[in-house]
Amino acid sequence: MLFKRDKYLKITKTLDDEGLAALREPRNDLVAEKFVGEDKYELLHGPFSKYERHISVRNESEGVNRVVESFSWRLSIPFWGIFFSFLIGKALPKRSKPWWSPPDRLDERSARILGILACIQVIDGYLGSVISQTITFAADEFDHSSSAQGITLAVIRVGILISLGVLVIADKKGRRNVLLLTLVLAVLATALGSVSPNFWFLGSTQLVARGLTTGMGILIGVIAAEELPKGSRAYGVSMLSLSAALGAGISVWVLPIADLNQKGWRVVYLVPLLFLPALMRISKNLPESLRYKANSIIVQPEISNVKSRRGKEPFINKRLLLLAGVGFLVLIFAAPASQFQNDFLREHRGYSASGITAYWLLTSTPAGIAIFLAGRFADTHGRKKNCNIRAFRRDSIYCS
Repeated sequence: MLFKRDKYLKITKTLDDEGLAALREPRNDLVAEKFVGEDKYELLHGPFSKYERHISVRNESEGVNRVVESFSWRLSIPFWGIFFSFLIGKALPKRSKPWWSPPDRLDERSARILGILACIQVIDGYLGSVISQTITFAADEFDHSSSAQGITLAVIRVGILISLGVLVIADKKGRRNVLLLTLVLAVLATALGSVSPNFWFLGSTQLVARGLTTGMGILIGVIAAEELPKGSRAYGVSMLSLSAALGAGISVWVLPIADLNQKGWRVVYLVPLLFLPALMRISKNLPESLRYKANSIIVQPEISNVKSRRGKEPFINKRLLLLAGVGFLVLIFAAPASQFQNDFLREHRGYSASGITAYWLLTSTPAGIAIFLAGRFADTHGRKKNCNIRAFRRDSIYCS
């Protein structure tokens, strides 16, 4: 596959003796190197499964050296490596961290896991948005009003109980297997909606599918938090958010199919089946979380100590309660807006499915830049300050 191919880069330059001495120092920026002899350097730490740098020197005159610096590398990032290899090729000649790299450098394992999780997150984003994009077309086929749409969407929210069940099982049985099983079940439950004989059957399949999808999304975040270095966790979350946005965008891209036939919206529910085989193949390289493995090996005295501490600590601490409250208040505004927006555009503004696609692409694409910058800002300046800025901006938009 493309992301498994080695990449090569050769740079020719003229340096004085001081510049040559600096070039011969092992790097510690985008990659950490170790010297292995004869002007050859190999990987010590970084997001590569293979990395080598070699320097060839020809002395042209006193203090003037003709230097050829050669790189060969293979990124450990599945699928996305084909995109990042271009950025790596631009960054390697400069002995500094590029602006787009995580604040804390990822190693081979964490980069691989983040890449796999991002692939799964694309499907998660698609599954999470499919009902929002298609419910107005389904209601039109089954001749139901906006009130019926609201009731259906409210009932679908009960699927959060399924999400909680997924997370409880993941704590007992491990993250990896539960995540992959949830992925398959969510795709199949969504695909079942394509053969819905009535509106309420569609709502029932989405209750299950959305519950599994929500649990899958939370589980992806848990694995990322357990595997990424502490200084790059917000960066990782921003990458996963961009992947989810890409998945939601794919559901928007295929929405124009709904213009072709009154039942065209059903095709949108079948699209994830096309990606499932490739996704399962990539996911074979997803290991179990190291933190889960470490926490599952606890001797009995440690268990009793934990139980005694739990008796003294509150069941829900103040910080968790505050975050839950903020999330609840945000979703009071965000959920109705996102769920009914397509119906509003179609019924009250006369948009076709293609017009809705254009609207979402034009209004949502610039947000990707903000998501990436917010993740990096949170890692370098703190989470609280970042949340305050975003809350102020969001409130200003709602008030306007």
